[in-house]
Amino acid sequence: MRQATDARQDPAGPSGDGVPVFQLMDPELVRDQYGFFARLREKSHVWWAELPDGSRWLVPTRYEDIRLAHLDPVLRQKPDPEDDPVSDEEGGIWRIYNEHPVVTDPPKHTRLRKLLSGAFTGRQTERMRPRVEETAAELLDRLAEEGADGSPVDLMERYAWQLPLVLICELLGVPEDRRQVFHDWSRNARDFSGGDTHEGREEIAYRIIDVIKELIAERRAHPTEDLLGQMVQARDADEGRLSEIELISTAFIVLLAGFETSVGLIGNGVHALLRNPEQRALVERDPSLMPGAVEEFLRFDPSLFLTNVRISGAPTTVAGVTIRKGQPVLLSLGAANRDPGQFPDPDRVDVTRQAGGHLTFGYGIHHCLGAPLARMEGAIAIGRLLERFPRLRLAGDGDVPFIPNPISRTPLTLSVLLT
Repeated sequence: MRQATDARQDPAGPSGDGVPVFQLMDPELVRDQYGFFARLREKSHVWWAELPDGSRWLVPTRYEDIRLAHLDPVLRQKPDPEDDPVSDEEGGIWRIYNEHPVVTDPPKHTRLRKLLSGAFTGRQTERMRPRVEETAAELLDRLAEEGADGSPVDLMERYAWQLPLVLICELLGVPEDRRQVFHDWSRNARDFSGGDTHEGREEIAYRIIDVIKELIAERRAHPTEDLLGQMVQARDADEGRLSEIELISTAFIVLLAGFETSVGLIGNGVHALLRNPEQRALVERDPSLMPGAVEEFLRFDPSLFLTNVRISGAPTTVAGVTIRKGQPVLLSLGAANRDPGQFPDPDRVDVTRQAGGHLTFGYGIHHCLGAPLARMEGAIAIGRLLERFPRLRLAGDGDVPFIPNPISRTPLTLSVLLT
């Protein structure tokens, strides 16, 4: 990690304040996100991350600074439209993508989030519990058949990616014969065999939009009570509450964000237990520990390490550094969750830890609406897996590759033996 170790003082940074600099595309950050940020934190509580084009983002490294930045109303999800106008023609697929509550600011964010909030309450989530249990059991049956001869199975492909996708499709109302495009999306996210995977991802995104538009048209002709049907009714009953592009964009993000976070939780949680047999033994002896264990898995290894870029809508101060209007700020959820100032011995998995307060689901007004569902899915998926396969263990040399980018912390594969 040469850039962090030999960090230089930056006399010409955006604020001219002498904050040290590291390279955001440093290969070491991809190889070891947690170690990289731990070394950054030891040297300074705030850094500039330099991008290949020479621009810089401010990066706090301490839990409290990252938490407070989530609460700063000056730090926006989007640039001021007057500073960075984007037309429908220029924006393409990303113009559609950028109209959902995850990437919008008040008052639009407040309006869009309110439309979705009822579908993700604790009470609504509990109503899904029987279906989560049923789906997990069906997938575990298939796993048992595939691994019955003692051959390795990929737990990511056969279980972790499948369960959340089935459930979010059912919640939104996507029938089985329309789900192939979402499987294609998930496979594209894991395809690093070469070629222009970004172009492929955009093509798949257009196909997803086409499916969503078809489903919206069907619900206009034949109303339904699923989440998409409710959103269509809200759009058509009062056009001011939800525009057509907001309807499509919000359905898009519910489908994609609604399963990718849970995928990482299941994969990383199982991986943590297989690497730490004494912690696995604790939850196997006392299944009542599983909800707390899920919180620890979320803290210890969140599926998104670097996310939540904010743009300053006006001059403000972040981690003691005064920044200009328009300055990007990068908030690392993974770094916050491994700050020893907040979580003692943070690099150790401890299923008995009081891990509440982690930032895996964000913080403040953008806290993840689907957090209750993700927690329930994780607890059931991991708990039932351990019950069904008590001899579960890593296959081969136990090496687990992760998706090779600095943003994600999701296993690429998780090869295991069941018997």
